[in-house]
Amino acid sequence: MRKGLRASLAAAGVGIATSLLLAGCGGGSAPTSTKSEPTVVIGYENNGADPEMAAMAEGYFQKYMKGAHVELRYFSSGPASLAALASGSLQFMTGLGNPPAAAAIGQGVPLKVIWAQERYTTDEGLVVRQGSGVHSLKDLEGKSIALVVGSTSPFEVATAMAQQGIPASAIKFANMSPPDMVSAWERGEIDAAYVWDPAFDTMLRHQGQAILYDQDVARQAPIFNLAVVQSSWAKAHRQLVIGFIKAEQAGVAFYRSHPAQAVRDMAKEAGITVALARTELKGYKIYTAQDEIGPDGLGQGKGVKDALVTVSLSSAAKYLYSIRQISSPPGDMSSYVDPSYAQTVATGQ
Repeated sequence: MRKGLRASLAAAGVGIATSLLLAGCGGGSAPTSTKSEPTVVIGYENNGADPEMAAMAEGYFQKYMKGAHVELRYFSSGPASLAALASGSLQFMTGLGNPPAAAAIGQGVPLKVIWAQERYTTDEGLVVRQGSGVHSLKDLEGKSIALVVGSTSPFEVATAMAQQGIPASAIKFANMSPPDMVSAWERGEIDAAYVWDPAFDTMLRHQGQAILYDQDVARQAPIFNLAVVQSSWAKAHRQLVIGFIKAEQAGVAFYRSHPAQAVRDMAKEAGITVALARTELKGYKIYTAQDEIGPDGLGQGKGVKDALVTVSLSSAAKYLYSIRQISSPPGDMSSYVDPSYAQTVATGQ
């Protein structure tokens, strides 16, 4: 089971555009409850194993977002959630990959990236069959890699190919779902696949060898799970946004201080096994509030422009433009990254 960022990039582009026509692009007004406090809706996809799931299980969003009625709302796809952000009926969305976020920005969705939940390191990669004679991407020239066309995997493979000077047409992509990849692998029908856990781990344990990981293209094509806020609503409710960040940070702190219970929480919330939750967590870099304001996170001040989250949005936008999923690459992505809330939490101000 995977996070929402692996959803179709085509859906992220075309689906958002269609949904925005239906929902409208206005800021809208936040929904209110029947009580005196406002209702704040936090959207999430199937986030798998990450500290946010522990924060949900432990009630941290309700605890830290004082003065509001907090609702957690599941979304089965990124485009639907981003349309809700655009209309103002949704205030936060989490578990959003940088390619869908970049696509949303290109479509005019009013959002700010305020938290990097995690960055993928070894949770996904290129696995080849031992004894196949394939030891590098160059060895795959003229051959095929099984992957999910429309996911972020082609983005990462294409980046790695460009780094190594391999022409875009030299390697073919064979579109398969992860379960189909595993079946084809076990039958000996494929010798190379770019995929994520648990399929990735399964193939590694069955005569597989990893020759490329997410982390190998981390500076050029980093893949994040991001939390965003509706930008106009955030301006009017700064303290509630800070409370949201405090809840995310509390989830990370709980995971570090009570790992066994936190992993059980994550597994239960995500509907996966504890063993799978542990496997997924090994392939992430988890961010604290202090990490968020560093160069490998959101950055701060003038550093936002070159921070890794900004780089991730820019590189994703360029890729989406190259495959015509957005009509033009957005300009300065740093204007959509706001570390001020994380900075407040990190510094205790």
